[in-house]
Parts: sequence; structure tokens; C-alpha cells
Amino acid sequence: MAENNLPKKRNRNRLKEFYGIKKEDTADKTTDINSDQFHSDVYMKDLLGKKHLHELLGHQTTLLKEIRTLDSEMQTLVYENYNKFISATDTIRRMKDDFKHMEDQMEAVMGNMDSISNFSNDISVNLSDSRQKITKLSSVHNLLTKLQTLFELPTLLRKAIQMGAYPQAVKYYSQAAAILSQYEHVNSFDGIRDDCENTVKLLIQALKETLSNPEITAAQVVETTDMLVELKVPAADVIQLYLETAHLTLQADIDAVGSPSEDQDILEFLDTTGYAFLGSVSLSISTYKTAFCENPNVTLPAAELEEMLSEFAYQHFSAYFQHMQSRFTKETRGPDNALLVRGLDRFYRRLQPVHTLLPSASLDRIASEIVTNTIRCRIQYFSDTLHNHYSETVSDVKQSLLVSQPPQFEGQNTLADIMSTMKASLVGKLKLVLVNVKEFISADITFANKPYFRGPFCVHDIKQGLVLKYVEHILNHISTLGDNQPPSLLLVTARLCLEFETYTISYLSTLTEEMFPPDQSAVPEQLTPTVSELTTLAHDTVQQVLTRYVNVKGLSISQMIHTSVKTRDWLGAVEPRNVRAAMKRVVEEITDLDTQIGSLFEEGALRGPNSDSSRRAHSHNGSRIASSKYKYTPSDTESSLLNKLFNDQVEIFGNIQFTKLSILTGIIKIGLKAFLESVRLRTFGKYGLQQVQVDVYYLREYLWRFVEEERLLNFLLEEVISSAVDRCIDPVTMEPSVIMLLCEPS
Repeated sequence: MAENNLPKKRNRNRLKEFYGIKKEDTADKTTDINSDQFHSDVYMKDLLGKKHLHELLGHQTTLLKEIRTLDSEMQTLVYENYNKFISATDTIRRMKDDFKHMEDQMEAVMGNMDSISNFSNDISVNLSDSRQKITKLSSVHNLLTKLQTLFELPTLLRKAIQMGAYPQAVKYYSQAAAILSQYEHVNSFDGIRDDCENTVKLLIQALKETLSNPEITAAQVVETTDMLVELKVPAADVIQLYLETAHLTLQADIDAVGSPSEDQDILEFLDTTGYAFLGSVSLSISTYKTAFCENPNVTLPAAELEEMLSEFAYQHFSAYFQHMQSRFTKETRGPDNALLVRGLDRFYRRLQPVHTLLPSASLDRIASEIVTNTIRCRIQYFSDTLHNHYSETVSDVKQSLLVSQPPQFEGQNTLADIMSTMKASLVGKLKLVLVNVKEFISADITFANKPYFRGPFCVHDIKQGLVLKYVEHILNHISTLGDNQPPSLLLVTARLCLEFETYTISYLSTLTEEMFPPDQSAVPEQLTPTVSELTTLAHDTVQQVLTRYVNVKGLSISQMIHTSVKTRDWLGAVEPRNVRAAMKRVVEEITDLDTQIGSLFEEGALRGPNSDSSRRAHSHNGSRIASSKYKYTPSDTESSLLNKLFNDQVEIFGNIQFTKLSILTGIIKIGLKAFLESVRLRTFGKYGLQQVQVDVYYLREYLWRFVEEERLLNFLLEEVISSAVDRCIDPVTMEPSVIMLLCEPS
């Protein structure tokens, strides 16, 4: 069995070698029935050793089925290949017959070729002498033809020029120029050469006139340029002539740009007058490049040609850009922002094809500068609008504070309402402006996507130049409000600045960054003012305005008190029966101020016993102020010195905190200081001193709730009593019970 398998293995190995099938390096495959190394005895032993009887019977059945399947496939394969073999045999038999017939024909053809070669050799030998004669005669004929052409050339040139067939005339001359140059030493040709040169001069002049025609087309320019260059006219002269002609056309378009129709808006202007220039200059540039830069007959260096074109374009675009900048500047003062944005976008987009034609002229950069300058003028216009709106708002607020019910703020009865309306008006106007200028960075605007525009515009022009500068203008103007302004205006603007410090500045900065996000790749430029600087400025402005307000109101109360002290006869005063009207007016004024200031500022922290429950603990102070006999004893002198020492430490015109109590305390300190100084200038009698006691007691009873520290109020009032006692000729004080009775409200 093994011997019968050996030939099959060898045949199988040979087939694998023939078809390049590599042998598999595997383990022992003697039991693999599909392997080349299959060994039947080993396979049988393996089966008998591993399988049971019923498994062997099943395996036998499987093998029988596979054998039958393989036999069937083999028969089918044999039948199919048998038909192919028969067809191939028939084809080979027919090919043999065809090749035999072709061989006979090829032999006949070879015989015919040999006969033809022999005949050709015989003819060449017989005609060799005649061929030389024919060649010589042909050469003479060609020469005579050329000479005939030379003699007829001047006439042909003149006829062609008269008929306007300039290309044909150039062709005639170009063909004869070489012959004339070859025989220039022959005197017989001098006349012909002179006539040709004179005629060619006329031709060149006609071509130059054609090139100088403003109505010439691009194709005619290219054709005329080629002819002039072929006629040996210097390329630089031809270029200069073309540029002069193009200048006439472009100058007319530029003049039209400089004197537009008044009834055209910016878009109509760009679509007609502005577009006409761009079309003309684009045509001139493309024609120049075709006629000169791409013409192989023009031998000038490419760099020189490009430089001449750039200078020509820059000369005309300079005037065009000046006119466009002037027109756009006029548009910046108009009300329609969308029209200006579309106009700038259309101007920038239509310039891009020209920039692509001539990148060396840097037209894109100049156009970007025009767009940027125009936008900055527009931003300045919006900035001026905001400043004017602020001035009008301040004027309206001022008017509303001077009249009872102004139409601008009808129904707003408190300073807080007026301040809120003022703030809403200022911020609302700024938001409206931001919405308008946001059109400059719309997604469909070409120049808005340029990094060199996006970063400076959003950061420098909008955030810094418009928003923060606007806030700075408001703060600077408020800080310059003088004492001649209504005091309530100072109070309202101080609160407005405080709103800016705590919230509005940060809010406007964030809002601007959200609406105008700058290019992330751009390096942020350190510009002023910054948000932190404006916040500090707002804080300082609040301090300045509140200090000015306190001084103004303190001066008003001081004048009221000083007048009441100055105009009274304190030596001849009668026994007091009530509180003087001036003191009541002072209390009423402070009460009104408490209401006004309280509507804008927080209460503030108390420093000392100012509550109603603590009044009883300090009642002896009031009694002492009312009932002091002020006999000049050492103890009284020591107490007076201590009071003066504390009073010297009191800062009358100190910094004001942004609270109601701090503001009122500053006003009251100035008023009481004026009261004290006025008392020091007077001399008092017995009843004059008692009247001061009543007035001081009344002030203390009503003013304690308006100060941060009641101790300060007590010391200032005691100082008034002390000064009055020092200047009294009969220092007899009134009983406390009587003073309290006189000060009770009626």
C-alpha cells in the first residue's frame, strides 16, 4: 500500500514545485489524509488505537461518501477538459494551415521587393546627371522668386497698410528682413531697403496709433504689441505707450469716483462708479500681463516688468483709495450702520480679484487700512453719540431735580427712581450701540474673518475705545461737577458711580467680551483704562462727589445757623420761651436729607449708643448740657480742656463713607462747627446763654439719630455751650426741666 502511494506523492511534489507552492514545515502529518506525507498504515493504526468500533464504522461511511463525491467531481472535470482539449487541437490544426499559406505569401512579397529594389537602382544610375541639373535650376528659381519678392516688397507693404492688414504687412517684412540683412553689402538692394524701412516706419506709426486708441480691446492690444515687438520696437517704449493709453481710461473712472452723484447711496455708488474703475484696472492689468509678461518676444526681465506694472497700479489706486476713504468717511456720520457695513464688505471683496492679479502692489493691505480707518471713524461717531446722550441725560436729570414733575421723569418721586432711570438710559444706549457695531463682525462679512482685524477691533476699538472710554468719560465728567450744581444731582451721580464700581463696569466688560470675542491667537495688548483702573476711578469719584455734596449741604446749613446767630441780639435777649425757628429749620433740613440720602445709600453701621433704648443711659448728658452752672472751678477747667482735646481730634472735613449715616454725620459736623465758630464771635447775656441751651438741647434731641457716633454729637454741642458760657457776662443757666418742657413738641 505504501509503495503504491509513493508515485502519487512524487507526482504531487513535482506539481507543487512547478507551480511554486512551498512545502509546509509542520509536524508529523502521516495521519493527515490530505497531506503529502500521508501514510495509510500509520493512519489505520492511529484510528484503531483511538476510536471504538461504532466510531470506525461511522468514519468508514464518511470516507465512502467523500470517495464517491471525489469520483463524481473527477469525472465532471475530465469531461470538461476533454471538450477543451478537442477544441484546442482543432485550433492548432487550423493555425498550421494558415501559417503555411502566409509563408507562401511572404515569399512572394520578398520576391517583389527584390525586383523593385533592382528597378530603383537602375533608375537612380540613369538619372543621376539630370538630378544635379534639376537641383541647380530649382535653387536658381528660388533665388529669383526671393529677389522678385524683394522688388515687390515696398509695394506689398504699402497696400497692406492702406487696407489695414497690419498683420500681413508685418509678415511680409519679417520674411524679407533676413534676405535684406544677408545682402546688405550689395548696392543694388539699397533702394529696396530704404523704401522698406520708410514704409515700416509708417506701419509702426499706424500700430502705435492703434495702441493709443482708448477703445482698443484686450485682444487688439496683444496683437498690436506682438507686431511692434516683431518690428524691433523697444519693449520699454511699447509698454510706456500702452500704460499712457490705459491711464486715460482709468483717469476718467477715477474722476467719476471723485465726483459721485449726490443721490446715490454707498451701495449704488460701489455698483456703478466704483465697480467701473475696478473693472477697467483689472482689464488693464490682465492685458498687460498677457501682452508683456507672458510674451516670449519681450526680453525685459520679469522683475522689471512686474515693477513697472506695480508702479502704474499704485499710482491710480492711490487716487482711488483717497476718494473711497473720503466717501466712506462721509458715510460714518450717517444713521444707517448696516448700509455702511455692507458697503465696506462689498468694497473689500471686489478688491480681492485685483489683489490676486497683482499681489506685489499690496492692495489688500491698503484696503484693510481703509476699512479699519472707516470703522474707527464710525466707532468715534458712536462714541460721540454716547457722550451727547450722556450730556442730554444729565441735563434731563438736572431739570427733573429743579422742577416738581418734569415730563422726562414723570411719576418718579424719589432720587432712587431718577438714578435707576439714568443708569438704565446710559447702559441701554450703550447696548444699542454695541448691537449696531456687532454688524462689523457678522459671519458673512469678508474682512471680519481676518485675524489682523478681529483682534484689534474687538479689544482696542470696541472694549477699550468705545465701552471703557465711555465709562471713563462718565466718571471724569461726574468728578468735575462743581458746587454750582443742584446738590441732589451730586447725590444721584455719586450713587451712579457707586453702581458702576460695584457692578456695572464688570457687567459691561463681560458683555462686551461675549458679544465681541477676540481672536484667541492674538496676543492681548495692554491698553488703558483697564477694568480695575476704572473701578478705582469710580470709587475715587464717589468719594469726591460725596465730599463735595457734604461740603455743599454743610455750607448751606452753616450759613443758616451763622445767619441766625449773627442777626440776634444775645445781650439784650429776653427769657427764652421756645426753640428758635432756625434750629427747627436745621432739623427739618437734616430730616429731608435723611430721606433723600436714605433712598440711595445704605444705612451704615453705628458707632456708639444711638438706639432709643440707650437714650435713658445718656439722659444725664442732656441734663448736664441743659443745667450746667459753669462755675469756674479747677475741675470744670480740666473737663473743658479734655473736651477741647477731643474736639481738636475731630476731623470736620474727613473722608466720607458711602453710607447714609456717614454722609449726614459729615453735614452735621460742618453745621455744628459753624455754630461753634459763630458763638465764639458773639457776647451773651443771661437769657442769651439760656437760649443757646434750649437750642443745643433741641438739636441733640433730634440729631442723635442721624450721626454714626452720638458721643461726637454730644462733645460738639457741649463745646457750643462751653463757648457760650465763656462769652457770657452773667452765666446763669436754665433748669433742665424747664428746657425739656420748652423743647417738647407742641
